[in-house]
Amino acid sequence: MGWDPYELLEPWLAVTLYPSRTRENYQAHTGNWLDRCRESGLEWDKVAAQHIALWAHRPGAPHSATARRVSAVRSFYAYAVRQGAAVYNPAARRPRLTNPAQLTPSGFDPWQIAVLLAAFDERGHQDRACGYLQLALGLRAGALLAVNLDDLSTERDIGRGADTLRLPYAGGGYRLVALPSLVGEAVNAYLPHRRPPRDSTHGGPLFTARTGIKMPHRYPHDLLRAVATASGLLSTRV
Repeated sequence: MGWDPYELLEPWLAVTLYPSRTRENYQAHTGNWLDRCRESGLEWDKVAAQHIALWAHRPGAPHSATARRVSAVRSFYAYAVRQGAAVYNPAARRPRLTNPAQLTPSGFDPWQIAVLLAAFDERGHQDRACGYLQLALGLRAGALLAVNLDDLSTERDIGRGADTLRLPYAGGGYRLVALPSLVGEAVNAYLPHRRPPRDSTHGGPLFTARTGIKMPHRYPHDLLRAVATASGLLSTRV
């Protein structure tokens, strides 16, 4: 039988040495995170780093506020792991990367992802949509550039823009992936600015270069590298 995470809140905070104000904030942040899991149908003990990052990130909010939300959830999961209620801590810190080859969407912790999301918020529509899809869905460059316009669809709210993405399985067939609200907003904000594709088969590639051809295969990785370097998350200095 699975644990009720809400029942872990009080014993977790009871054994901490945080100041009373910090405990109150941590309880509120973690309770809000658990509410998000329940409302979104996420299993709280099986989430990934990007789920926490998308919850913690508030466009326009200071990094310090995001850091507090991530820190609260990290502490809660550390306690849950010690109690045997969870098998891993999805909010655990990861070291800053020093090798560009390590830059994969699954290689960041929630705080790092949130920092990157904030950086992508300052870029153009295309870069923002590309970055959000990479980070939130864990898409590698090849999978991202294989997405066509017709792979986007509306499954929940007719007339409110695309909120579902069709992705192929390696062995054939497709799966439908619901776009988190922030990701859907980024994609839908980009679509009116998308350059018309030369080849409109299946709607044409979602991301097109200036000439209308599909983006070069290095585009998503080079974009992520540039943003990670500018954000201080990637350093080639030893």
